[in-house]
Amino acid sequence: MSSVRCVGFWFSHGNYAASVPPNNPDKAMRRPLLLLLSAFFLIWAVEALWLSPSPPGDGLWVLRQEGMLLTGILALGTMTAIMVLALRPRRLEPWLGGMDKVYKLHKWLGIIAILLSLAHWLGKQSKGLISSAIGTSGKLAKVPVPEWVSLFKPYAKTLGEWTFYALILMLIITLARRTISYKKWYSLHRLMPVAYLILIFHAVVLTPIAYWSGIGGWLLAISMVIGTVAAGIQLLRNLSSAYPHTGTVISCCSQGDVLEVQCRMDQSWPGHQAGQFAFLRLKGESESHPFTLSDADQDDQIVRFHIKQLGDWTRRLPERLHVGQNIELDGPYGRFTQPEQDDGGIYIWVGAGVGATPFLSWLSQEHQEGHAPYAYLQYACQHSDDPLAQALIKAAEDHPDVDLKIYADGRRWTPKDVLQHYHADKPMHIWFCGPASMGRQLRRELKQTLPAKSWTLHKEHFQFR
Repeated sequence: MSSVRCVGFWFSHGNYAASVPPNNPDKAMRRPLLLLLSAFFLIWAVEALWLSPSPPGDGLWVLRQEGMLLTGILALGTMTAIMVLALRPRRLEPWLGGMDKVYKLHKWLGIIAILLSLAHWLGKQSKGLISSAIGTSGKLAKVPVPEWVSLFKPYAKTLGEWTFYALILMLIITLARRTISYKKWYSLHRLMPVAYLILIFHAVVLTPIAYWSGIGGWLLAISMVIGTVAAGIQLLRNLSSAYPHTGTVISCCSQGDVLEVQCRMDQSWPGHQAGQFAFLRLKGESESHPFTLSDADQDDQIVRFHIKQLGDWTRRLPERLHVGQNIELDGPYGRFTQPEQDDGGIYIWVGAGVGATPFLSWLSQEHQEGHAPYAYLQYACQHSDDPLAQALIKAAEDHPDVDLKIYADGRRWTPKDVLQHYHADKPMHIWFCGPASMGRQLRRELKQTLPAKSWTLHKEHFQFR
């Protein structure tokens, strides 16, 4: 099984980078998350507290009823957002701060949805406890329902409960990354749209009929339609045999544990910005992996990747990939890109391991006057003869505006290597791509040492599962 790694991101089975809001890596995720939960809480509140409150009954029974409705609506809302984000929506990428935030939000929405489903299930299981505590005399009166609801209710309950158990199992498998290969996890994960559609059926049948006549119910129904469409598109994509862009391998060269691949894409390829990434798969296969495009776009439909052999799929790739082979790409994605103008600040690029690739891409981009500022590039690896270190050295030779330092062969990089460039009268802009622990160490040192408004950190923030 492959380890987590970065090329632009520290990424499981792939690599990619995206910028984050300065000094606050989670802000871009918390805002949409709170907005989403607030919106679906409002849907529940409008119905529960105004338009269609629960029938009269003892407080615990009312609390159980409304608690189940609230947790069910919130779980459904988060799952709907998961279905939409699974489509890799380009229009949301700028608002969320990059595809790394899209995937992080997708991951946390999944965890939150399962926790809300657990609360919903516990509410259902509390019936016996409440009966033992206060009896059943104050139980809510049954509301008449249409015949079709009575017909489908047993199936909706059973399917919903077993789908909940399946989601719990999926969460355990996802969190226990070392116990199952990525390929098996990926195959299971592709079934999530089916689970969502089952839960839509569960919700349509078991949501109180009175809900659908009010504005809260209308909004809930609209969200269900959006989620159903997104799940349907995702299922069709899973069955599709083609990605949007096709190409042909024109060169393939192994240098140590790094495979350098160049592909000529068809005319549909829109071009890319230096530092972006694309999902790559071999034509005729279903499994894809994201990799940073390690060259800037030259308007010649040629893309290049530097792929480090860190996982099962990438270790087998040199044996399976050859000149003339057809490949498919989905992309480009990502916002780990150079600043458009120099604001007179201090620019520091920090990479480690496979995190060299976005900076390789940046160095391949023609530096127009006023576009690329003078930068300090710091790269950490085990040995100075590392293929990616050598590629950076070669690329930096053509750029006197980039001061490259390689930290290898016992020379260790520390955050102090960044802090030494601090000047009180100039803002410091840092782009980081490397191991998560190294990034946390850098952020912690910056926070403890420098004034908060004197620096910004653009950092990868991604795990594929």
